[in-house]
Formats: sequence, C-alpha cells, structure tokens
Amino acid sequence: MYIIIVRRPIGEAPEWVRDAWIGMTLPLLVQQRRDWRGIGVLSGPSRVLPQLWAMITGRSFTVDGFVVGARDAIERLEQHNPDAAQWWRTHAPHMMRRRASFIFDAGACETVS
Repeated sequence: MYIIIVRRPIGEAPEWVRDAWIGMTLPLLVQQRRDWRGIGVLSGPSRVLPQLWAMITGRSFTVDGFVVGARDAIERLEQHNPDAAQWWRTHAPHMMRRRASFIFDAGACETVS
C-alpha cells in the first residue's frame, strides 16, 4: 500500500521542504492509518533512547496518519526535488538511519493500493 502526498504535510521542516513532498507516492511501513506518537525532527532528540524517554515523559504528540521509512522517502525525494532532499541530509541527518520513520498526517495524504 502507498500514499500520495496531496497537501503540505505538518512538521518542523520549512514550508518549501514540506511542499516538495506534494505529488510523491511513498510506500507505507505499516499498512494502516492510525494515531502515532511523534516527536519533532528538529526539536526532538535524534538518538533512539532519548526519543523513547521523550515519549514516556510526555514530550511527544499524537498524529493521525501514516508511517513511511524516512531514508527511503528522502532517497525518493532526491529524484523529485534534490534541494529538499539535501535539506533533510543537512538539518536532520538522523532521519537517514535505517529504522527512522516519518509520520505523514492523514490530511496530507491519499491512499492507493
């Protein structure tokens, strides 16, 4: 299952970077929409244990949406908008880790099989 980004997703990246996702088709890591706990890609911790601690201590937020692999998404973004992909590599390099993920809010997405 895939999502197509049809509107600017919520998030901490600049608007032009979030706008770069519009029109892209991304494969889902989890094949359903649901409420997820998230942390900011810029304001939240970049390491796994501090991220878990942020969630336990209430420094996370709920997002109704879909989860995609961040590294795969950024690599696909490279083909669509190289400058936006480079922004992610420069400002949030921790999102290039193998298990990192993005949550795209449901309002920004449409699902396709």
